[in-house]
Amino acid sequence: MRSERTLTQRQAQRRQRVLRTALELAGEGGYEGVQMREVAERADVALGTVYHYFTSKDHLLAETLAEWLRGLEANVARNPARGDTTLERVLDLLRRTTRAMQSNQKVSAALIGGLVAEGEQVAACQQEMHEMFSAMLGTAFPPDYPRDRRDKIIRSLEHIWFSELIGWKNGWNPFEQSVRELEDAAELFLAGDH
Repeated sequence: MRSERTLTQRQAQRRQRVLRTALELAGEGGYEGVQMREVAERADVALGTVYHYFTSKDHLLAETLAEWLRGLEANVARNPARGDTTLERVLDLLRRTTRAMQSNQKVSAALIGGLVAEGEQVAACQQEMHEMFSAMLGTAFPPDYPRDRRDKIIRSLEHIWFSELIGWKNGWNPFEQSVRELEDAAELFLAGDH
């Protein structure tokens, strides 16, 4: 994964244009609708430029999902989790995350398809998303909450979230059921916490 900090302003803008184009194509045609040549044409860059920043279609889609999560993380920083209890705040964040994904399920399915692929660059995106998701959910816990317990709850919720997204993408569950199962898990982990 290329850090945007190492890019010039022009390169960063070009890279962002490629990410936006991939998102548009995913919205039109899902996973199959994102073709690297079409991304290059629509983003008005050379195909080699797309491959310079993204080693594969899956890397591009995984990075697009990571970029989306960065935006959500920034939104949470501006608008912290709401609720009087840890459970209420965790549920608020989970609902914001899933609501954003639910609003365009074709895009979400395409991005998840890229995220579950193999490869070093995709794995780097997965790690970055784990860190962002953990930090974001961590804001729902009070400062005096036992750190070890908090970390275990967050990691478990991440695993359930990831599993439910894959299950939804593969047609095992309707989206609403996947969301409910994630919320049920949060309620089980945090029942009685304040």
